[in-house]
Amino acid sequence: MPVSSSTIMRDDSLAARLFSGHDYKGSLAGDSLVDHDRLRDMGEQAEQAAQDTNSSFFDSLAAFFASIPWVVYAVLGVILVAFLVYWAFRSGLLHVGGVKRGSAETADDIYEIDYDEEMQAALEASDFSALVRLVYLRTLRTLDENGRIAWRIYKTPTEYASELQSAPFQVMTRHFLRVRYGRFDADRALYDEMCTLQAEVLKGGAS
Repeated sequence: MPVSSSTIMRDDSLAARLFSGHDYKGSLAGDSLVDHDRLRDMGEQAEQAAQDTNSSFFDSLAAFFASIPWVVYAVLGVILVAFLVYWAFRSGLLHVGGVKRGSAETADDIYEIDYDEEMQAALEASDFSALVRLVYLRTLRTLDENGRIAWRIYKTPTEYASELQSAPFQVMTRHFLRVRYGRFDADRALYDEMCTLQAEVLKGGAS
């Protein structure tokens, strides 16, 4: 004879027998459908496998670098240093006279200078170092305006000397570098020589 649900609910002993050992979420109490221990073991195994893989990778990487001869590292080091020096020259941080040491030694914009005014002030102050600098920069501007060089703010004086291939201009460049970046104290004689060399360069002096 079928047992009705009402009968089950009224009969505590029958209900106890039907639902004994069974939770109301659909899983057997004490006998979970999910094996937590097995899941934990699987997680630990996966973690260990990942650690072993990483360890193997780094060991292989270390072995690879250890197998490279020291000469290769030396060559790479030289290349890196050469690149940094080249970059310093191109960026204007380094010149033949050495590293720039202050804001007064920033790159000169030959088109931002009032030559007549600054040269007159330098003459009155007998500042021959400033005069040597101004004569050279004015020469660069004239050469650029005449299409004999291609002036760029980042280019170095030695690049212009190589570009023009003029012996008088090469001498001017050496004097300029000594005074501008080598802290050489110019005198009246050097200023007069710069003016003479400027005249030779601008009229197309001997190459």
